[in-house]
Amino acid sequence: MRPKTRELQILSPVQTRIENLVGRVQERQQQEFRLQLLEAAASRIGGFDLDQYRRTFAIKDCFEATEVLLSSEAIVGDLRKVGMHPALAISALAREGLPLNERKSAGQFYTDFRLATYLAERLKDNLDKDSRILDPACGTGILLAAISIAVCGADRKKTAEWLSRNIVAADLSAIALRGARMTLSCLTDDVEAIKGMFSNWVQQDSLLDDQRAWGHESFDAVVANPPWEKVKLTRHEFIQSGGGTRHYGADYDHFDDTAYRKTLLIKRDYGNELAARYDALRHGEPDLYVAFAELACSLVKPGGHIGIILPAGLIRSKGTAALRERLWTECDFIEFDLLDNRSKFFEIDTRFKFLVSHLRKKHPESRVEPISLAYASGVKDTVRPQRPVRIGRESLKALRPDLTVPEVRTESEWLLFKKVCSKGVDWSAPDSSWFPKFMREADMTRDRRHFRDEPSKGCVPLVEGRMVHHHRLGAKSYIAGRGRRAEWTANGIGDSHVQPQFWIPVQVLPDRVRERSNRVRAGFCDITGQTNERSCMAAMIPPGHVCGNKVPTLVFPNDDSEDRAWLWLAIANSFPFDWLLRRVITTTVNYFLLMSVPLPPIEPESLPGRRLIEIAKKLDQLDSSGSSFLRKWEIAELRAKADSIVANAYGLDQDDLRLMLEDFPLLDRKQPPINNEQRSSVTTDLLLHTFCVKDSTSELADRVDIARRIGATPYLAADYVMTLSDRLQGGMLHEHI
Repeated sequence: MRPKTRELQILSPVQTRIENLVGRVQERQQQEFRLQLLEAAASRIGGFDLDQYRRTFAIKDCFEATEVLLSSEAIVGDLRKVGMHPALAISALAREGLPLNERKSAGQFYTDFRLATYLAERLKDNLDKDSRILDPACGTGILLAAISIAVCGADRKKTAEWLSRNIVAADLSAIALRGARMTLSCLTDDVEAIKGMFSNWVQQDSLLDDQRAWGHESFDAVVANPPWEKVKLTRHEFIQSGGGTRHYGADYDHFDDTAYRKTLLIKRDYGNELAARYDALRHGEPDLYVAFAELACSLVKPGGHIGIILPAGLIRSKGTAALRERLWTECDFIEFDLLDNRSKFFEIDTRFKFLVSHLRKKHPESRVEPISLAYASGVKDTVRPQRPVRIGRESLKALRPDLTVPEVRTESEWLLFKKVCSKGVDWSAPDSSWFPKFMREADMTRDRRHFRDEPSKGCVPLVEGRMVHHHRLGAKSYIAGRGRRAEWTANGIGDSHVQPQFWIPVQVLPDRVRERSNRVRAGFCDITGQTNERSCMAAMIPPGHVCGNKVPTLVFPNDDSEDRAWLWLAIANSFPFDWLLRRVITTTVNYFLLMSVPLPPIEPESLPGRRLIEIAKKLDQLDSSGSSFLRKWEIAELRAKADSIVANAYGLDQDDLRLMLEDFPLLDRKQPPINNEQRSSVTTDLLLHTFCVKDSTSELADRVDIARRIGATPYLAADYVMTLSDRLQGGMLHEHI
């Protein structure tokens, strides 16, 4: 379920009052009455004459000005109680009431008042009375209003001059522009100033028609929260955009293929037109926010500033490499505040990450500065950043030639990231023995028609993401249901077995997939979370199984031995590799991001390599040999040994490993703690004890021993924790032993 935004929660009483007032007029007039009601509220806030405003902008006299002014009185009273500037509240209330699926289809995620205010505060010291500001996708003007408030404060004369000369805007929607006009009108009582401002605005697609609005003019600042949407269309999105409901994995019932293909062609033509115009879109699928960011860079003058809210894909995606190269080259100051949606800024997944970005275009006399990256979070009525990390550009380029920026929270994490990467091995080079060949073997949507609900002759089990965990194939078993509504049960450690939701006939598989399914290969779950208990989960896939598209498989064609796959498995499931991966992902492990994480310098024939291969094979064997407390500890101790070997190969010391483990706060949350502590640390204690075995303190050894005696189990994910009685039984068994 998508979260209700903080902004909507605050404005809910005002929204309810407006809906009650709007509900009193005929349905065909409700949208116009709502707009006129908000314009009347703006006139009360700004102090301008409503009749003059209506005449100036040729607003239809559908409703008497005195009527709407009277109705707006209570609205203005409500707005003074909500805790945000009334102009920003009017902007939020003026937004078009489009259904969520239509807004998502267009990539429209409205700017939260906290983000608008925060970005304005970032920019204001770089602006003066002569600065010209552009928002090429202005919506209802919340960014322009926030900047005007930050620069002009309560000075009405200064504000009137500022609005009439300095504010330029464009949007596709005439209703949005009307909303933006009323938003900024809240800041002045001068209708002529509003008129002068609006004369600089235009209704257009700024990505294609910018010459109509501002010719070759450049600006002192460009601000935007552009659409976040790829110019593509899937069947799932097409159904939802038409008001239909469907969850992933479900069948396509009553699908209008003709209408879908017609819409798809329109999208393709638009994408091709954008790609021809914007260099950053010439590789991969066209993304609107990438085009808008390039447009902003083109329209801002040297020494000018860009304030733009973008998905975090800017700093991590393969498809944004060309844009990163341009921004890194053309901007001497780059400041990113990285946020997620847990503070309910947008009606999207709470895990979604985005950037409040402040950039300055190079000036001949300016100095190129390191990139500034700060984690930030939303609080009640503002955004609160942490201390920024300064990332040297040359250091970044040496470590990550694609210029992707690792998500490091502190200088210590940045130093550790640099240390590990400098020790690591690049496995993306085609001539490397580690160069992988990935494959998505079966598509859960495209191949759905071939799936069977029961095993039959000539069919093989279909492996889904839920079935894969660390060194475990068959970690969960299918029970009932379909798609996201499917029910699965967790199999205990040592009790892994493959009980799939679907089976697929071998004969329908393409030759390359059939060939792949006849061999041992590694597979990993590509749906994950940066803040999950663990992020990278991989298992060995034996012959006679086919993996769905959420479990990509890989082999190493330059060294086609199974041993290299077993070695990769041990590395990928380790804490150090996981920590590195968490610096570059959010919710998906794609090939580009996975290969950007360096491997430790270990080869299969080396002593540590042979030991890791042996451990990985033993773990695979143990996970289907029966469950017991002793078996779980045997598995945990093997995993700790593997992690220690990998950590040592990366050049880590004990402090480095401790810092890495701090990034996994969900570990052991269902294990019994020792010594009246708040929570268990049995995995951390075991790993550190194993890693530092030569000079390990007796304290670590004692902690591990106590944890074992009370029934705690290291390396046991929360989903696979047994009942308390099982733990106690295991602990009592150990006591007897």
